[in-house]
Amino acid sequence: MTAAWRYAYASVAGTSHEKNGSPCQDAGSCRVVETSDGEAILLAMASDGAGSARRSEEGARLAVALFLAEFGIACRERGIAAIDRPFILAWLTKLRRRIAARAARAGIRGGEYACTALGAVIADDRAVFFQIGDGAIVVSPRQARGECDWVFWPQHGEFANTTNFVTQRDAARALEIEFHDGPIDDVALFTDGIERLVLDLKAKTAHTPFFRPLFGWLAATKPPEKSETSPALVQYLGSKQVCDRTDDDKTLVMATRRPAPQQKPSATHAAAAKSAAAG
Repeated sequence: MTAAWRYAYASVAGTSHEKNGSPCQDAGSCRVVETSDGEAILLAMASDGAGSARRSEEGARLAVALFLAEFGIACRERGIAAIDRPFILAWLTKLRRRIAARAARAGIRGGEYACTALGAVIADDRAVFFQIGDGAIVVSPRQARGECDWVFWPQHGEFANTTNFVTQRDAARALEIEFHDGPIDDVALFTDGIERLVLDLKAKTAHTPFFRPLFGWLAATKPPEKSETSPALVQYLGSKQVCDRTDDDKTLVMATRRPAPQQKPSATHAAAAKSAAAG
């Protein structure tokens, strides 16, 4: 029998933002919704507000909130079959219109709300992923025995620190969508603040030694009673081991439905994760 989803998420301001008084411009969240026939579907999203945009943190929060609302209603009513390409494109259009309306009320350009969007919808034996921008989604299918792989490679622009955002004119063209058949038991979504910690940019691979101990820790926890930021992930993302390697905002959204280990691996796995981040 498949274990229930356990998940954790957090967004932490980068040290560079703390020094200049800027807010954390990332957002992320995760929750489980139940279909009319009792199937559990995981919804997870991460969004990174553009550092050069004045209200990008609002754009990121709006993107996450609209994702949870729209995808949650569709999955409850019709299951994961409701999440097809037209549905995702319609969600993107609605998000862009919401941003445009907010920008008009504020008397500023919509680009001031620029943000990325990484989404995952995972049912029993099918999953849907989409992405606009940098950051990445990493998964471990059941048959992979704990090995991790990325779904989309980060969308880096021609110049340093450039990427795609939901507010740009050709956002629909930048949108990547993938449908996966078969059970996925581990998933992580993260913004570009921790890309160099968790991806091998030269080999274009996911760094499994980073994820494995964190998924092990998560598997030993209980399914959350409500969706809220994880204090443990906040502490981890704000640790010296992580901040020594990145000064950017960091968002990590993780979920697993693997069986809990026989022994709770908290201290061992925390140390292994810190070692992976440092190395």
